[in-house]
Amino acid sequence: MRTALVTALMLLAAAPASAFTPERAGIMVDALRANDCAMTADEAPEALGPLGLDSDEVQMFVDVLYAADLVTISESMEVLSLSDALCAATGDAAMALIVAAFEAQEAELEPWVPEIDADQAAVMIDAVRRNACMMTDAQAAETLPTLGVTPELSRDLVSVLLDMDLVEINDDGTELRLAAELCAADPSADAATVATAVEAWTAANTPAEGSE
Repeated sequence: MRTALVTALMLLAAAPASAFTPERAGIMVDALRANDCAMTADEAPEALGPLGLDSDEVQMFVDVLYAADLVTISESMEVLSLSDALCAATGDAAMALIVAAFEAQEAELEPWVPEIDADQAAVMIDAVRRNACMMTDAQAAETLPTLGVTPELSRDLVSVLLDMDLVEINDDGTELRLAAELCAADPSADAATVATAVEAWTAANTPAEGSE
């Protein structure tokens, strides 16, 4: 499941489509810097909504800056913080860090592949099942870290299960619900189900040899 912060970012009213650029990422960074270099899930919509950032842009900015160690997400998955270097930098210095992060991503860009430990994924699925086969973003933020489920695992798992029609997310993105078959399944089969889902997802999303 997304962190509560990322969910809040994704729920921002969509602005007209805009270029995914370092300059626009700088708008988000400046907003965090003005907020003592950190932002909670509750603060994000009010702070970032008026800036006209497309919700998909914001998600990508977080991913790019996180990969470059320029932002961190708290263990509670509620707070996004700038790194010390990006917090201290301003103007051209800050933009140079952001541009470098974008260039590094372009140089290393590869098709996304889910990295999922099936046993840990089964722990997350069973936690949702035990919660009446649904879990809100707030419940996930409170429950999943105590089970050793990382934001990266939950993100990748939900992405795969969504594509395989094994989970659903409500319209505002704040509630995850298991599909009926997964809800009713024997927990001992969850790891195998995940492994099969990942295999099916990989087969469906791997370009044929020689294709672009």
